[in-house]
Amino acid sequence: MAAHGRGMKNTMIASAMALMTLSGMAHAADVGISPGLPGWQELKFDDKTPNRWREEAGALVVEGTGTVSILYTGVSVSPRATPVLRWRWRVDQGTPATDLSRKGGDDRAISLTVGFAYDSDQASLGESMKRMVVESIAGADAPGRVIDLSWGGTAPVGSNAESPYSGYSGRIVTMETSAAGGGWVDEAVDIAALYRAAWGAEPPPITRIAVSSDGDDTGSAVRARVEGIRFTAQ
Repeated sequence: MAAHGRGMKNTMIASAMALMTLSGMAHAADVGISPGLPGWQELKFDDKTPNRWREEAGALVVEGTGTVSILYTGVSVSPRATPVLRWRWRVDQGTPATDLSRKGGDDRAISLTVGFAYDSDQASLGESMKRMVVESIAGADAPGRVIDLSWGGTAPVGSNAESPYSGYSGRIVTMETSAAGGGWVDEAVDIAALYRAAWGAEPPPITRIAVSSDGDDTGSAVRARVEGIRFTAQ
């Protein structure tokens, strides 16, 4: 899986989820961690220093200073049967608040991103036109739309905005905004409801999960962790 052009950070989400952003030189490599989900790969950017990832007591831990990279894995989840995504995470050291709706300078301590299968019946004209390029980069199984659940940003908790990188195909939801401290935070999100609200249709199958951390624009030191990622009926 590769994207071509200069390594723009939140191409992170678009490239990791194999969307249509072409401005991010990146490559994937197997990594040996599996905090509840097998087969993780790391997406790195040629002009950026990657995060340091490790598994510790069942949690996925990310650390770095001025770094950015993503771990992602394929999944097969029915949002009809199990629409609620649950996990818990903590930020022990984070980035300053940045505007996640603008390109450049949009750092965040940690994000969890959900990718949905491409559905030609739902696709907009723009998505349909870009699909051939997406598949040439990431294969026919590349997700079509993504929802990014972020810890960071200047928007109020619960805010939902269009991604500045993937546009109509991506949404950014602000889950937490505190810079650091406070211990573990448990989260539960009805992903199917978010999809319906964003695109006015029933969600197709979920095919990707990604975890990312991004401190390269502000040069921030980040230390965060996530565990217990799972989908449930309610």
